[in-house]
Amino acid sequence: MLEKFRCNQRITYLQVSEIGNFPQVTFRIGNGETKTDREWLKKRKEFFEKMWVKNGFKILQRIEDICGCMFTAPSREEGIVVLLHKKKIEQISGCLSEENPLEINIYCMKKDSTNALKERLVRMLINSFIQQQYEFCFRIREQVLFEDILANELVASKIGFMVMGKKIRRVHCARALDEAVALTVYRLSQKHARNKLVDITCSFFQEQTTKDKKSRTDIISCREGLVAKLLELLPKTLIVER
Repeated sequence: MLEKFRCNQRITYLQVSEIGNFPQVTFRIGNGETKTDREWLKKRKEFFEKMWVKNGFKILQRIEDICGCMFTAPSREEGIVVLLHKKKIEQISGCLSEENPLEINIYCMKKDSTNALKERLVRMLINSFIQQQYEFCFRIREQVLFEDILANELVASKIGFMVMGKKIRRVHCARALDEAVALTVYRLSQKHARNKLVDITCSFFQEQTTKDKKSRTDIISCREGLVAKLLELLPKTLIVER
């Protein structure tokens, strides 16, 4: 009976996918570029639009197939916007809007290959897909600061290679890790996450200063106390053995 239900569920899913029940993806040029920058970003935009007309349906369907679930209702109703920006050397290659998982920022350079641009778009669509599940599907479970940041970035990179039809080899895992670390550092530096870390750190050291005024400071104990505070930001279901 259970097997029959799963089979029927799969048939329904395939029927939905076949009629193209996917979010509309729109490409735009980001704000703040000079007139010269906007000219070659316009060409990047044209490249993405042509590529999307040709392969967009397959990419979105592949993401759903590999992830085992569908794009969220808000994404299908509102669509996904991809903003293209000129990339500075120290910048990451892409990120989601801090407030909206349906807004993707991609940073481009003139020397980027078409394959690299396609990989970047696929990875950011997967990042959006994962974040949508938290924002729109799992509201009953609050996402804490450190939960799934590095893990999600690693998974997004891995799925990205699979969507592109590449076998997961050691070199791909190394690239996925590099991208995940860079994006994790970026996300932890954003306003909400950074303010939370600053508040916790400030509060902790103020408590330590008051407590240790008349006694010698134990640096090791101080460090252990800060670690314990940071561990409070981990998922509540995680059992930490120390």
